[in-house]
Amino acid sequence: MKIPRILKLNKKRIIILVAIAVMVILGFNFFTRPQNQTLQFAQVKRQDIVSAVSSSGTLTGKNVVNLKFKSAGKLAYLNVKQGDQVYAYQTIAGLDSKLLEIELQQAQNTLRDKLATAEKVEDDVKDHSKDETFRQKMDRTTAQVARDNAFDEVKAAQKALDDALIFSPISGIVTRAEFMPGQNVSVSDIIAQIVDTSSIYFDADVDEADIGKISLGQKAKVTLDAYPDQEFEGVLNQIIPLTKTTSSGATVVTVRIKLARVPDNFVQGLSGQALIITSRAENALSVPLEALKDNSVVLQDGQTRAVKVTVGIQSDTDVEIKEGLKEEEEYNS
Repeated sequence: MKIPRILKLNKKRIIILVAIAVMVILGFNFFTRPQNQTLQFAQVKRQDIVSAVSSSGTLTGKNVVNLKFKSAGKLAYLNVKQGDQVYAYQTIAGLDSKLLEIELQQAQNTLRDKLATAEKVEDDVKDHSKDETFRQKMDRTTAQVARDNAFDEVKAAQKALDDALIFSPISGIVTRAEFMPGQNVSVSDIIAQIVDTSSIYFDADVDEADIGKISLGQKAKVTLDAYPDQEFEGVLNQIIPLTKTTSSGATVVTVRIKLARVPDNFVQGLSGQALIITSRAENALSVPLEALKDNSVVLQDGQTRAVKVTVGIQSDTDVEIKEGLKEEEEYNS
């Protein structure tokens, strides 16, 4: 039986298409097949490995106080300016106290009057302790209460006058003193800020995930943005037992690093970075972190093989090898 011509043509076309498809697949496999790469090897070496926690923070003094008035009023004088050295209990500023002085004098006058009245009533009944009438008792009590209230008003007026002055509770440097005499100030206004610079600290915000690595006495290195070429050494002196949330939503704990050396010109609030050293291994066998795969290192000692290792501390770039490798062995880098 003869095959129709159209079927023969279709069969030829199918064979051609199949052949083309095979050639495409073979060509794709050839050009995309991974080429043999020459492995690069380096030697296991000894070096100091330092594990550290990095955090940002600000420069500050031992103590910082913001001085405010306890009542609103007109600023009469401000005895300091920014950069001044002040001493504990030094007078810093004062409000206009004319009205307060008048109120104190009026309270004292009232007290004199109430004292005299109470003394008169008490004198009238001094011989009637056993037969004092209810009326006499009421008059005596009223006079004595009025006297006591007047005495309290004098104390309140005196306190208001005392509160019109601001004294520094600490010695230090004035870092804020921005108001001018004659200005009206409120109880929320910071009239002056004093920083105790007898010790200088760097307050660093450590992420809560790293706080378990932190302990008192650890050494730290601090760099300030204002002094990028200088490094200031310090010791972790305090861990503030309180978390706070940063503007980015991270939860951090503030730690205080006491600096051994400070910038020539102290500026409250300078920002910078702290590197807190959590552990150190000196002259330790080490390989780069990228050479470690699933706690194994690929060695070249006549043959290429993977060796399980025991690791110790690690830095940002290297890891300590405690067991499994020898010095100068070559590993795949």
